[in-house]
Amino acid sequence: MTATFGTIYVIFKKCVALISAIMMLVVGADEKDTPAPVGAEVISKTTYVLYDQHMTSQGVTNDGEYFYFSGKKNLGKADIETGEIFLITTNAIPDELEDMGYDHIGGLSCHDGIVYAAVEDGPDYERSCIVLYDAETLKYTGKYYPLPYELHTEGVPWCAVDAEKNYIYTAEWTNATVLNVFDLDTLELVKTTPLSQPVDRVQGAEMFGGKLYMSCDELDGNKHIYCVDVESGDVQAAFTRNVGAEIEAEGMTVYADENGEPVFCVLDRGARRQSCNLTRYTLAD
Repeated sequence: MTATFGTIYVIFKKCVALISAIMMLVVGADEKDTPAPVGAEVISKTTYVLYDQHMTSQGVTNDGEYFYFSGKKNLGKADIETGEIFLITTNAIPDELEDMGYDHIGGLSCHDGIVYAAVEDGPDYERSCIVLYDAETLKYTGKYYPLPYELHTEGVPWCAVDAEKNYIYTAEWTNATVLNVFDLDTLELVKTTPLSQPVDRVQGAEMFGGKLYMSCDELDGNKHIYCVDVESGDVQAAFTRNVGAEIEAEGMTVYADENGEPVFCVLDRGARRQSCNLTRYTLAD
């Protein structure tokens, strides 16, 4: 019996590896002619297929040691060097929130052992909230904070912690004209900061070096990364990714390399919606 089970398990693993390899070839062919980014350089790309892509289809953040990913209802944790997922939580939306209609985890941010997740209901987006998870275990901490509807009429695709100021930021989904600023401890609204230009279809954002960087899913395929001065609201394009209109930009995070320079890690859903890419960029000289 043991030998039979062992043989079946080996065959199963080989089949999964073969299917995964075939899918990698297919999705790689879809993206082989993607133009180079403007203002940045690609340093690596990790592609997730099969089960892993369901853990990585929405948001990403990091704490300098690990990546934290979100799927529509799932959370995953991965080694920051390899990108390999080693811990998952399926159906991560707590029952009390599911009973209220919450059904979608979006962007993430991480600080002091807590993963902050933007969670929304659908399809009318009548309620949005920030849910807190333990970064070590990916378990729900029992804390969530509803967000004011008048500031999130199209849901809350992302949130970003500003540890230095003890704030957490959000914005509207389309044509955001203000940055919403909340107290990190209480999630009470502190202020709204007008933006120097509207920012459209923001899917993820993260603080680095005192600036807020946003990943946008523009329909023309440019998929900019914008840099926002959180004090003045000034918006500038950091770089243009040029991944194409068929690719859906998702969340993003930033960490410092060995020289203290930013590494931008951006999630995309593949054109066939059967894969997710985590692409790492550095700014061009």
